[in-house]
Amino acid sequence: MICPYCKETILDGAIRCRYCGSMLNTAPDGFSADLVDDAELRAFIGKNSNYYTDQFEKFTVTGREEFAPTWNWSAFGFTFVWMLYRKMYWQSGITFLIFCVPGVNLLLHIAVGIVSNYLYYRHVMGKITELKQTSTPQNLAPALLQFGGVHNWAITVGIVALVILVLSMSFMFAMFSTLVFGGMH
Repeated sequence: MICPYCKETILDGAIRCRYCGSMLNTAPDGFSADLVDDAELRAFIGKNSNYYTDQFEKFTVTGREEFAPTWNWSAFGFTFVWMLYRKMYWQSGITFLIFCVPGVNLLLHIAVGIVSNYLYYRHVMGKITELKQTSTPQNLAPALLQFGGVHNWAITVGIVALVILVLSMSFMFAMFSTLVFGGMH
């Protein structure tokens, strides 16, 4: 395959040209339902699109999509809330359920910190492709804004959950202290 921008020979099916960095999955002269361009990525991602598009480039550096470990502090610290914020509903539900298993909490945080950008990349690419298959070129931009972006209410949910957790832990500590030290004179 030849890059339509720099005319270098690249791998067939490449997503990005490894020479000039251009996204190759866009038809230069038209609308393609199965390909995603940079403007569509940025419109769907919304807040912090520069950070995420930079991270996404790491998954296509060879010209093909491949996992590469990256780090996301927000996903590490606020795992399922970050996923809700980024509209990754079923991923958020799964991580929440895994949090209920004793002993895996820290390991899950670390694992999500490493793979979250790739999970989000797959989510974004899948949703944009789906929207392009069900939208016309004229209504794609509003659809990207509606189904992409973030949920600001997820931050409120995270704060409420943190307050409940702190109050619960304080109550349990107070009960434990009363039981252990309350009976001693």
